[in-house]
Formats: sequence, C-alpha cells, structure tokens
Amino acid sequence: MKIWMDILSPKQLLLFTSLAKRFRELGHNILLTSRRYIQLDELIETSFCDWSIIRIGEWGGGDLEGKLRASIERMKLLLDEIIPERPDICLSSGSPEAARIAYGLRIPHFLISDTPHSPVNRLTAPLSRKVLTPWVIPLREWIETGASGSTITRYKALDPCFWLKDFKPDKSALGDLDERGYVLFRMPETQASYFKTGDHEFLDLARQIIEILGDLKLVVLCRYVEQAELARRILGEKAVIIDRPVLGASLIAYSAVFIGGGGTMTQEASLLGVPAISIYPGELPTVLKFLERRRLLTHLEDSGAVIQILAKLLKDLDVVRNAWMKKAQILWRIMEDPFQVIMREVKAST
Repeated sequence: MKIWMDILSPKQLLLFTSLAKRFRELGHNILLTSRRYIQLDELIETSFCDWSIIRIGEWGGGDLEGKLRASIERMKLLLDEIIPERPDICLSSGSPEAARIAYGLRIPHFLISDTPHSPVNRLTAPLSRKVLTPWVIPLREWIETGASGSTITRYKALDPCFWLKDFKPDKSALGDLDERGYVLFRMPETQASYFKTGDHEFLDLARQIIEILGDLKLVVLCRYVEQAELARRILGEKAVIIDRPVLGASLIAYSAVFIGGGGTMTQEASLLGVPAISIYPGELPTVLKFLERRRLLTHLEDSGAVIQILAKLLKDLDVVRNAWMKKAQILWRIMEDPFQVIMREVKAST
C-alpha cells in the first residue's frame, strides 16, 4: 500500500514521520509532502533530511488573502505531483489541499487531529473517510465541523504519544544551558488565522518573568523572524532568544518550568512531567482542558497570576516536579498505543 501524508507544521512533521516509520516497518510505501515554511524548512533539511520530504508550494503569511492564494496555488502544484504517484490512501492533520485532492481523485482521506476548533477542519472533516482523534474530545466538536458521527474514531491517547512513546531527552540540545537552569517560554502562534492577540503582551509578560527568576535564565522559543526581532528589542540580553525551529522535547524535559502559548509543546511538557503553565489566550482547547483537570497544567491569562504561580512553583521545584512526574506516569499508564488504532482503521477502510 502506498500511503501519502501531507505535513504543514512542525507538530505534523513529528506526527507523520513517527507514523511513517511504523508503516514502513510493516512494508508499506510512504510518500511525504510538505510546503516551504520558515517553521519547517530547517527541520526538514537537517533532522528529517533522510525522509526525502517533497516540498510543494509555500505558507501564505499572516493575512487571510495570502493564505488563501497560497492554498489555491499549492493545490494545483500538489495535484501534478500526486496524480502519477497514485497513492492508496491519504493522511493529513487538516490539510485543505490534501483533503480536496484526495476527494477529487477518490483517494480515502484520513484526518488525524486533536484540534476540531481549527478553521481548516470545516474544509477537511466533511471530506474525510475517517476522523481519528483523542478520546477526550467529544464527538459533537467534530460533528460541528461537518464530520459524520459514523466517521469518527477515537484513540485513548494524546497526540504527542505518537512521538514521545520511546523518547529519551538529549542533553546535547541544551548547548550552554544548565539542566533545570532555565524557564522555557514558548511564544504563541500569533500569525494563525484564528489568533487575535499580538506578540507585545506576551513579551511584556516575559519581561516580568525575568525579574523574578534570580539565577535562572529565561529561554524564549520564537516561531517567526518578526517575533524574534521584537523579543530582542523588548528583552535585550536578559533572555536567550531561539529564533530557529528546534525539536523542543529535550529543551522541555530539562527545563525548570514550561510556559506555553500554544498546544503541542504544552502537551509535551505535561506528558514529560514538567510543571506547565498555559498562557493560551481565550478558552482552552479540549485537550488542554483535560490536562488541566488532571492537574498537569495550569491555565492563566492574567500576567500577575502567572508571576505569582511561577514563583510558587520555583520555590518548591523538586517537590513540584516529583508530583508532576507521578501524575504524568499515571496518565501514560491509562493510554493506549494510538498507532494500533490508526492501523486498524486504515485496514478496515481500504
């Protein structure tokens, strides 16, 4: 069987290469496509260069018209690549181009996603043979996107389980940083179409955090060049600014505390047993709400509350980390291997 997977983000790069590895071990042929995107390019060219990922089209930038034009152009280019390849199935995590091409060519499309709130799913879920999603997400959230209830299958795992299952942190990722000698601050995806908050207020929070860290450093993981440039202007040399895409799991694992404005790395921190504060603006996505209920995540929007809770965590860090790790281990024990669910559904639907 030839399995086509379309990769649009760093999370999807981790997700689909972990799936591709296991499908390949079972003897299936793999076709991986992606796009030119600042958050992906360096990772594809370095850590994932052995995968021969074909990059077609590009990211459309931060404005809606640019995103739409880039998607239309990419669909045309991607179609020319896919027709001669003749894949048997297509997997994506909400790729409008892949879902539309698969539908048009009668290739079964499988949507693997933990973000029903993402606008792209109104374009992809109705076209999907199967919607595969974590068990904590209610069926109604997917039905509201246009998915049929009969197409939805849930696995008892969170998405980072796909690539964290056998993960061991690598100290070489630390560079000049000391283990537990820093707080890791992940900037939000402020250029996403669904995001309404700018970078300034998050970087102002970062500036306030620096003032209470003492001997600890603040490491700021930026998503875009513009974010990094603004971070340097606001924070100066008081923070370590990382302006290139990195595989974050090791940096998370060795941090004292993780503060995240997005979803994937926040989930990774919780599953790795690292004290995690979410500064996601607005209502939390369902997966993060689940982690908050299990006390593996604290969601705070008020900067004063973030400072207060962070100071409390750092004061008793060893005790806090031990408690967080125990809760993470309990969660791992109740989850299943999600690949087995994916494999079963692929076999049943093709």
